[in-house]
Order: sequence, then C-alpha cells, then structure tokens
Amino acid sequence: MKAYLDVRMRPGENERGFALIAALGMLLILSIVGVTILSYSSTNSRTAVRSKTDNLSFSLSEAGLANALAILNNPSNNALDQDILPSSEATASSATYEGGTAKWWGVLNRSTAVWSVTGVGLFNNPTGSGAAQVRRKLSARVPVFPTNTQTANSPAWNYIYARATGSTCDMTVSNNVTGNSRLYVAGNLCLNNNADITAESLIVRGHLDLENNSQVGTSGTRVETYVGGNCRYGGGSWAACTGNQDSRQIYSKLMPGGAVGVNHTAPLVPEPVADFAEWYENAIPGPSQPCTTSSGTPPTFDSNYPTRNNNVPSFNLTPSSSYTCRVGTAATPSGEISWNNTTKVLTVVGTIFIDGSAYISNGALNSYNGQATLYLSGTFVINNNSKLCGGISGSDCDFAAWNPNTEMLTIVTEGNGGTAGVGNGILVDNNAQIQGGLFAQSAVEYMNNARSDGPIVGSTVKLSNNVQNDQFPTLTVVPVGMPGNPVVYAQPNPPELFSG
Repeated sequence: MKAYLDVRMRPGENERGFALIAALGMLLILSIVGVTILSYSSTNSRTAVRSKTDNLSFSLSEAGLANALAILNNPSNNALDQDILPSSEATASSATYEGGTAKWWGVLNRSTAVWSVTGVGLFNNPTGSGAAQVRRKLSARVPVFPTNTQTANSPAWNYIYARATGSTCDMTVSNNVTGNSRLYVAGNLCLNNNADITAESLIVRGHLDLENNSQVGTSGTRVETYVGGNCRYGGGSWAACTGNQDSRQIYSKLMPGGAVGVNHTAPLVPEPVADFAEWYENAIPGPSQPCTTSSGTPPTFDSNYPTRNNNVPSFNLTPSSSYTCRVGTAATPSGEISWNNTTKVLTVVGTIFIDGSAYISNGALNSYNGQATLYLSGTFVINNNSKLCGGISGSDCDFAAWNPNTEMLTIVTEGNGGTAGVGNGILVDNNAQIQGGLFAQSAVEYMNNARSDGPIVGSTVKLSNNVQNDQFPTLTVVPVGMPGNPVVYAQPNPPELFSG
C-alpha cells in the first residue's frame, strides 16, 4: 500500500507569507523615502548655507566698494590723485567684517578723469575647509569733475600787501609813483618825493613817513587811512597819526563818507601763507601729475620727483613756438598750461607747479585765458617791455575793464635772487605790464615805468620811479591754490555703471 504526503496548507498560512513580503517591500520603500528626504534636506541645507554665504560675500563686496568711494569723497583727499587708492587686487586695501574679508582698489584714467573702482567680498566656503572661498565682485565708474576756482577767503588778496616789519622803511614808494590799489603795510611805510597814494584805502600798522611833495589823497578826494604808529612830513616832527593830518599831506577820512581824520586803530589783515609742499604733490599738472596730452615743448615740472629742490632750469612761458600741456579733456581739463605763439595767448587752468623758475621775455603784448595758480620753487621775471594781460585794450592791458573774478593768473614764488635781483622773488622789469595776482616769499619789485593791475603779496613791495598800480575790483572768486585760501580738491560725482 502506497503512502502519500499531505501538503495541503492549512487555512491562513498563505496570507502570512504575503504579509511578510509586503512588510519587507514597505520597509524598503520607507527606507528609500527616508534616504531621499534626508538627502533632500541635506542638499537644501547646503544650498541655504551657500546662498547665505553668497549674500554675505556680496555684502562684503558692497562694503569694499563703499570704502573706496568714501576715500574718493573725503574732502581732504584729492580725487584726481591716482595714488589715493591701491591700483590692483594684489595691493588692495582690506577689512574684516562678519567673519569675511572686504577688499577695494581703483584705477584712475587721468585722460578722462574717471575712476574704475572695484570691491571684492570673500567668505569661507561652507562645503569644507579645502574648498575655495566664496567670492563676489562689484565694480563701478566714478567720474571726477575738477575744481578750479573757489570763493575768495583771504582778505589780503584785495591789497598790495607788504608783510615785513622791523625796518625804518618796511615798504618804500619811490618818486612819481601813482598808487590806486588798496595798500596794506604791516610795518613802516615811506613815501619818496612826489609819490601819490590815491587808493580807496591805506592801512599802515607802523609809522608813515612822507617826503616833500608826497601825499595821501587830496583835499577833494580823501583816502580812508589807518595808521597805527606815528607820522611826519618832509622830515618834520613825528606825531601820533590820529585825527586831522592835512598839515602832513595825509588827506584822510575815517570811513567811507566819514569825517576828516586818520584812524589810529589799524586793522590786522591776516597774512596769506603758501603751502608749497601741498601743491608740489597735488598740482595738476605738476611733478606728480604730468601732462596726458602734450605737444611742442611744455614745461618740465620736475626732474627728480619727489624731491622739491628748485632744480628745473628757468622756463620761458611765452617762447617763439607753441606748446600744449593738458591733464584731462579739452572740454573739462583737470589742469592746463598751453601757449599759442600765433595769437600770443597763454591758456591756464587749475593749480600748476614747476620746481624751478619761469619768465616772459618776448617784448610782446601777451594775454592769458583762464583761472589758475602757478607755483614756482624759484622766481618769476617779466622782462623789459613784455606784457601779460588778463584783457587787452589797444597795445596795453585793459586796465579799465579787466575782471579778476573771471580771468586770473596768480604766480607764487618760493625762491629769490638770480635774474629777479637780490632779495626778490618776482621782478616786473622796466616798461613791463602785468595783470593778475603776485605772491613772493621774498620781495616783489617793479622797475621804472612798470604798470600793475591786481593784488600783490610780498615781504615788501618795491615800487620804482613812475610805477603805476591800478585799482582792481574786489575779489570774490579766485583760482584754487591761492595762498591763504582753504585747500580744496576735485571731488567725484556719484558712481555709475555698476557691474558684478
């Protein structure tokens, strides 16, 4: 009899097998979902951290750019000085903020007066210590508009101003001199025979000594006169210079429209001071900022910058051939000194510095166009019969209509001697004429028959026979760089054309 194996399943056994398979499948699915969710969460977290790091880096680049703009906008900085910002990332300035680094630098195009300024932000990469830093860069263009004039601040520039004290005659006005310019003498003033002061005002803080036939004003046209010391006439007795001094040929009024008399309280007009070191570095054009456009033979501003030592040979401002030296564009130059020999016109803009001397010797009627201050480490001479005018009338300077508030060249000298004469920083030679401002650390001398129109500042001002000083309008606007006025520089316009 054969035996058979009974393999029939009991009720419920088949369902238990399927349940196990289903459970294993569900576990696998849940594991995959869990891993996916974990991976997605980790990716999102890394993305969020990287996005935050990108934002921080961008903020740092903005901070770097802002630091560069702050330097350009600082009024004590010359925004046309290419050295006030580092010029590349390799030499960039930097600062640490929020655990990251901000860098900044800039490059000035001197021909167009436009800065290209860059800020970079660097932050550690969140993906690991070996990863490169997260870097964001932001750039902008910054145009700079030059500042070539300023409001007049120093009252000394409304006078012929002699600052020396301590001599019997700190300033002497020679025979037959006609003085219509306002005159300020810090020390003692001596008027030689036939000298005639007809200025709007005369201030002498020391003594006033008049020789025979010299006088201040007339009985019909009185001069507002201040004398802090004594006065005398024709070698007579000295007396306190106060009240009515008609007997001493001082025809004075106390104030415009006031009573007859000399005011014995002489006001103090502060002495203007020239900052040669400042403008040696910041003049445009000058030793540190040569021409960007040039032709002919323009001045050599220095031959051994940064040493200021009056080493440049004396330069003829009005030679027989034309020259051009310009920094910036023709429409808005940062600075310029150019000569057209055909028209005999000298074009001047801004503050200019030559580490040497300059002169004019062509014996011609020359004019200048513009407003500028020319600094010279040496001296300045305008030779016999030469003329340098802010305006021309016939064969002379236009002494009646010249307006120094719109056309003004001021020449500032540090040296003395040589062709200017012993003790002189500036010499206006026989029969020469000049309109403009003159400043010398030493003396300013006018030789016979010379004629002047404009303010003069010197240790003393020597006026030889037949010199004429014409009255000039009150200065309200002056070229940048004139001694005694605040130092002002070009300042940038708002940034533009951002990229990054």
